[in-house]
Amino acid sequence: MAEELKEREKQILRLVVHEFILTVNPVSSRSLARNYNPGYSPATIRNVMMNLEEKGFLQQPHVSAGRVPTNLGYRFYVDSLMKPERLTSREKKIIFEDLNIVNADMNRILERASKLLAKISKQLGVVLIPHFYAGIFEKLELVPISGNRTLMVLKLSSGLVKTIMMTLDFQISREKLNTTARILNQRLCGLKLGEIKQTIDQRLRNISGGRGNMIQFFIKQADELFNFDAWENVYYGGAQNIVHQPEFTSRRSLESLMTLLDNRRNIAQSLTKLADERKIVVKIGDENKDLNIQQCSLVTSSYYVGNVRGILGIIGPTRMQYSKIIPVVDYISQVLSRVLTN
Repeated sequence: MAEELKEREKQILRLVVHEFILTVNPVSSRSLARNYNPGYSPATIRNVMMNLEEKGFLQQPHVSAGRVPTNLGYRFYVDSLMKPERLTSREKKIIFEDLNIVNADMNRILERASKLLAKISKQLGVVLIPHFYAGIFEKLELVPISGNRTLMVLKLSSGLVKTIMMTLDFQISREKLNTTARILNQRLCGLKLGEIKQTIDQRLRNISGGRGNMIQFFIKQADELFNFDAWENVYYGGAQNIVHQPEFTSRRSLESLMTLLDNRRNIAQSLTKLADERKIVVKIGDENKDLNIQQCSLVTSSYYVGNVRGILGIIGPTRMQYSKIIPVVDYISQVLSRVLTN
């Protein structure tokens, strides 16, 4: 795609994107000449902008208006023209101190991360919990609470801990609970949680020790007990930021946005599909398959808790400050990985 544009066209496209992000107003050749002094006359700039429009990088909202970037224009800008801004030492310090909460559980840190993303970007910050199914089972403990209520404490090799309160329809002694836990640990240690859920009935066959009722309970309730892929575990902050963007002033666009925000499952699915294990991913406008997101851009990255991957990102209008937002998403994902793993 880079071969399709001459250097002059690249320069003008970069300036149009920059000016439109700042002003939200269609950009005219006269305003570019006045505000940026690119070394060309307004007439020359106008001709270049017309060429960019013919090639699909700019569009004119209505006659006599200036031009605005198309999704293709934004894509070329992000891939070939954008110069990422460096975070200052102060910004990095604030991010680290905000996330490095002593003795805080993972959920609180992830919620803070979503709000931090929103605060810095002035957009919608989203954090999806780690994909527990990829986690490696280390051990579990069964703790009697009262009557037929037992607490299961499940630990992954990455250090993540999940607790589940179980209600049994039978009585069981502490000794039998300990024996059952020991058997489960022997049979399941080292397996991914997804494997356990799918094959637990085979792995717990022909058990001679422990409490038979308890083993059967685990087999029958595996879908629930090992279901760590809860879609509601999506944290997002700054919904008011995106709602107040000029792009969502029409009733139709606002309704699409509200549908998106009300459905955490769709947000989680969109983030999961777009995320790449190795790099930042930027999806612009109609590059997103979900119709409710096609008026937006998504910038996503992965963070890790040991070997378990989670996803975070920012959702905002296609007119977002990519040069600032991309480095922010990248750095917060790095800090989050460091904080949660340590």
